[in-house]
Amino acid sequence: MKIVVVGGVAGGASVAARARRLDESAEIVVLERGEYVSFANCGLPYHIGGVIADRSRLLLQTPESLRESLDIDVRIGQDVVGLDRAAQTVTVREVATGREYTESYDALALCQGADPLQLPLPGIDLPGIHTLRNVADMDAIKSRLDEALAAAASRGRAAKTVVIGAGYIGIEMAENLIHRGAEVTIVELADQILPPLDKDVSIPVEQHARGRGVELQLGTAAAAFTQASDGMLRVELNNGQSLPADLVVLSAGVRPNVTLALEAGLEIGERGGIVVDTHMRTSDPHIWAAGDAVETAHTVLPGRWITPLAGPANREARVAAENICGRDTEYLSTQGTSIVKVFEMTAGATGANERQLERAGVDYLTAHVHPSGHAGYYPGTAQMHIKVTFSPTDGKLLGAQIAGFDGVDKRLDVFATAIRLGATVHDLEHLELAYAPPFGSAKDPVNMAGFVASNVLSGDLKLWYAKDYPAATDGCRIIDVRTDVEYDIWHISGAENVPLGILREACESWDRDVPIRLYCAVGFRSYLAYRALVQRGFTDVRTLSGGSTTFRFFHDLEPVGFIAKPAEIHYAEASDLLAQVKGSGQVVDLDCTGLACPGPIMKLTKQMDELQPGDDVVVHVSDPGFAHDAPAWAASHGHEMLAIAPEGPGYVATFRKSAGTDAPRALQTLNQTSFVVFSGDLDKAIAAFIIANGALAMGQKVSMFFTFWGLNMLRRHDAPPREKKVMDRMFAMMMPSDAGHLPLSQMNMAGMGPKMIKDVMKQHNVPTLEELMISAREGGAQLVACTMTMDLLGIAESDLQEGIDFGGVATFLGEAQKSGTTLFI
Repeated sequence: MKIVVVGGVAGGASVAARARRLDESAEIVVLERGEYVSFANCGLPYHIGGVIADRSRLLLQTPESLRESLDIDVRIGQDVVGLDRAAQTVTVREVATGREYTESYDALALCQGADPLQLPLPGIDLPGIHTLRNVADMDAIKSRLDEALAAAASRGRAAKTVVIGAGYIGIEMAENLIHRGAEVTIVELADQILPPLDKDVSIPVEQHARGRGVELQLGTAAAAFTQASDGMLRVELNNGQSLPADLVVLSAGVRPNVTLALEAGLEIGERGGIVVDTHMRTSDPHIWAAGDAVETAHTVLPGRWITPLAGPANREARVAAENICGRDTEYLSTQGTSIVKVFEMTAGATGANERQLERAGVDYLTAHVHPSGHAGYYPGTAQMHIKVTFSPTDGKLLGAQIAGFDGVDKRLDVFATAIRLGATVHDLEHLELAYAPPFGSAKDPVNMAGFVASNVLSGDLKLWYAKDYPAATDGCRIIDVRTDVEYDIWHISGAENVPLGILREACESWDRDVPIRLYCAVGFRSYLAYRALVQRGFTDVRTLSGGSTTFRFFHDLEPVGFIAKPAEIHYAEASDLLAQVKGSGQVVDLDCTGLACPGPIMKLTKQMDELQPGDDVVVHVSDPGFAHDAPAWAASHGHEMLAIAPEGPGYVATFRKSAGTDAPRALQTLNQTSFVVFSGDLDKAIAAFIIANGALAMGQKVSMFFTFWGLNMLRRHDAPPREKKVMDRMFAMMMPSDAGHLPLSQMNMAGMGPKMIKDVMKQHNVPTLEELMISAREGGAQLVACTMTMDLLGIAESDLQEGIDFGGVATFLGEAQKSGTTLFI
């Protein structure tokens, strides 16, 4: 039997090698148009970037090595230009000489791969504009880059490069050009990078790339290329901008090379690829095909798809060779598992993304989780972002996407295996995966995705999604259960801050029929809040999938108070950061690596509180979101962020504690309002806390001294039982039990008046007294209970809410001296 293989590299070389292992007597001929029959095309960008220094390591096999080891007749520089199916011959043209000849076959394998898309734009053929598909392309780009770097250095500037397209190859090229010291701008027609990912997973990678110096022009396209008199290229964009460039790399995608198959009358599919059956046989019984030019069934989606990836190409080639040699082997489907390195970050996907499922009309649900790559207390980990799609009926896993730093690849492989085996999200819960602190967590990120998705299917959790905002929150009460520090840095517009620690108490006065939409940072605290609320009778509660982390990624939002986008922050070199510390105070090195948000901010806040003005903190953080939070935190606390630099998955930054305002002390002491809250009447209490919250909103400090009947609003409704004296019991019977039972000063009407007032307040969206009290305390108001009155009325500390301070008249007078306004209520 004579086997002719058209094309080398992944598909063709694999067909030939496998066929030889199965049939030692077959005559095998490989016809390759280029000069290299087997090379690592996925490694090409890394030689340009100098990561793979030895060029020869990319050349996997040569005609000589294949002849010697496998007795295969490999002919390079041979372009197959014709196919006669009836005669079972191909016409071959020698690239070097133009001479043509025919080659007969018993079995033919078409493995011609795909060609780069050629953009029909003016100036596309100018020198300095390149595509990257083979070794010759790599050599040409590297040579041009070497020249550009040298020329730019002689002029005292950096070489300027433009990459057209933000797919995997485009992103890899950008990273390697940065490694060589060039400036890089990526131009991408879509509004995101990395098309296999949904936007909410691609955004953290985008932010990381920007933070490493890549400029991104998204939602725009190249319109033309021109050359200036100084030899520089100009990339004209359709938004009117013009980018100077010493080098342009086109990476706008590929299309299957089916010219030979089309001219020969082989069946071509709807997506433009060669149609094959599960044996990789084409519509001609003597012709097989494999690689980037074929259409195969998808593991999850309906229809047939083209998937230009090396892994599927090799497996398809193996199946084709086995069937050529008489075996009955099937290639069932491709699921598109792919991964990319982006500086220190890793991103990848398997199965179907959300866009593909929507276009195919497949029903699905999604879940987001943001665990660490391994145990947070062991150094070297960072948050990863996982999104899974699954069937709403049986929980079958449909797709998974991950962006992160450590451990992304192994989790992606687990998801890919689960999809291949038809696993459900319930199966993910029960997977037993390797665990030790340097490698994972006892509850692996894969398990965590399974837990959340299974909770959704079982009805233990109902989600709302960032993509549905703001419609998803119309007519709803949005509750942020994070800490006040996190809330101050950034929060969803209209959200109320009710930290998880006080939510169970605060919700007692809420209307249980008002829809509530919860969120936290990543979804865990809001899940706890969800369970607490639904078990207290709240009828319409949902929590934000993936929390504010996913929300900010999906909407590409900057935090409230954010000073600049990451690309606009002054980024120092990490090695030079300490040199920028020029203060006269002490310098503290603070390690926050392994801590997820809000851990770094909370630890930094605590450290700053212990320092003196002028002292500096150099903080190391593995949370990539720190680049957003740090400037907002510094601005809101009055500190100075001296510099920030990329470090591993996160950042190293220097902060200096501020000495505060230079205003005279006499003026500073008046920026406070003090209250004596004597009354226990509901209307007066509401007025007191409305004024207190207003003062806090204006940036004033607030101190509230509660005495006599005013102490009743500080009572807790669930005070622990205790032994009381007779007089104490009498006072307890006569006085309100907590803030929810205060009477009115006028028109009390045996309790009807307070109920009417509360109903009117609700109709006009006025916060309840309890909500006003929570807001004041979270805003920093100091609530002081008069100890003398507590003794008189038989009130113990355990009868009052947590977080209350205790003092006497001296405490009040001390605060009053600092105040510009003192009110007696």
